[in-house]
Amino acid sequence: MAGVKEIGAAPVPTPTKNQTPSAPPMSASDAAAAGRAARKSAELEAGQVMVAQAARQAAEAKENLEKERAEQENDYEREDQTEKRDTSELSKQSKWFGIDGKLLENGDIRWVLEMEQELFEALLKWMPSGNGDIAKQLDELSRLYLALLEAILTHTMGDEQAAQIARLDEILAQKLTLLMETDLKELMDFLKQTGQTDTLQNVKSSIYKQTTGTSISARAADRFYAKGKPTGSSNLRFFMPESNGKDSSRARSTAAAYSSHGAEEGSIYKLTEGRNVRMNQAFDVSRKSGEMQMSQRNQALSGKGGGSANASISGGRTAFTGNDLARANRFAAHINGSGNLLNHSGISARNEEVVGYLAAVTSIKGEMYAASSGRQNAMNVPIKSAVNQMVDYYLNRKGIYKVYDYTTNVYEKTGSSQRAMEEGLEYAYRLFQEKKENTEAQKQAAYLEQAGFFQNLLKNQSIQADLLRGMRILEENWRDFLKSIGENEKKGISLKMQKHSPWGILLEPGEHRSIFRGRSPKLLLSEAIAVAVLIVVYLCYRLMVG
Repeated sequence: MAGVKEIGAAPVPTPTKNQTPSAPPMSASDAAAAGRAARKSAELEAGQVMVAQAARQAAEAKENLEKERAEQENDYEREDQTEKRDTSELSKQSKWFGIDGKLLENGDIRWVLEMEQELFEALLKWMPSGNGDIAKQLDELSRLYLALLEAILTHTMGDEQAAQIARLDEILAQKLTLLMETDLKELMDFLKQTGQTDTLQNVKSSIYKQTTGTSISARAADRFYAKGKPTGSSNLRFFMPESNGKDSSRARSTAAAYSSHGAEEGSIYKLTEGRNVRMNQAFDVSRKSGEMQMSQRNQALSGKGGGSANASISGGRTAFTGNDLARANRFAAHINGSGNLLNHSGISARNEEVVGYLAAVTSIKGEMYAASSGRQNAMNVPIKSAVNQMVDYYLNRKGIYKVYDYTTNVYEKTGSSQRAMEEGLEYAYRLFQEKKENTEAQKQAAYLEQAGFFQNLLKNQSIQADLLRGMRILEENWRDFLKSIGENEKKGISLKMQKHSPWGILLEPGEHRSIFRGRSPKLLLSEAIAVAVLIVVYLCYRLMVG
């Protein structure tokens, strides 16, 4: 055993009395197992630490949420108290849904026209005044319509918005139809009778634009006004205007009952946990679009943003203003009534000369209407066209057109209605007298001995009395015409007896004596007596020869 020391081996220690013998060394497999156990123990301890941290964070988050909720509830309570104290001017939410939002207990609210009760009732009650002030009435309708439209665009979207706009358009179509049937009835009838279909469409499109601020095509106008025709089945209101707002709470509850049904789209107002009414934030984009649309409409109506408010309508057509339409309606009323000399009850004769003359006078009225209206009046051309259409119906014979052409040419050359009507009458009467002396013409009833120039049969009156009566009718009719276009009646005409009637000067009042100007009454009387003597001599000669 001595060899062991010699090679440097360490001696084996001998345990002392108090020492315990050391454990025998572990094998490699035991050491690996011990390492794995230690790692698992460390991982478990780390997981426990993370769980504890997560629990603390969750507790802190919950505490913060509870604090925020408590603060929100306090805010809601303060807002509700503020609403309840706001008795002078309630907010829109309070007005529509009640101070405590009770109307929203069973579902989300959907805005309807009835929620703007004052405006909606005013629109339903609106009726045409019948005073002829078209511009003022269109302004009133426009104010109500645009206010309600703005409310729709502000508080609705999607299908709900389309439904409320359709209801509003239906009411507007009814009101504009009533306006046309009262304050524009004469004009619409005149245009229909003369076949002015395009102008009729323009009138409808023009009053639509002046009310809504947007243009509309002829086809779209037909569809729009078709909505205004009563069907007996539509119900445009949930309460009657006669209530005068006495049952507003009932109106709100009825509107809410109607509006709490339907799809999710369009639900703008909701009841929050604090029982207050809040707007759906997703609606913001749609609301801005509505604001832009209202801005464009208001600019169009006020004339801002390029030109006149009524410069044009769809298709490049010129729009008619309210004043244009009112003036045209007054003129149409004149033409539809006594102003239509071709159908005047006081003029029954139908000889070619009087028809041609009356047609010329009617045409001159159309020219004077246009001249007095000004170049900017868009109704000038349509009215002249309608008048010409009416006159053309009578220009079917050469004799008629001959007098018509002569009289209108005088007006075109001189610009004087007085001179045109005076010279035209003299020309027409001279041709009439010539035909009465023509054997061939006498075969026609209009040129018989008992036929007058203005009256078909003279009966017990002389042809001179017929002439005087007819001229007084023309003078009075011309004063009515001037009144219809807003001109001074003192600018009226004064017709004189024709120079082809030498005895007529004796029957005329002094103010009408224009025949043989510069010649004395005594000379004229002598000429008349001489003519009478010659006639007597001629008759006596025929009797003697016969």
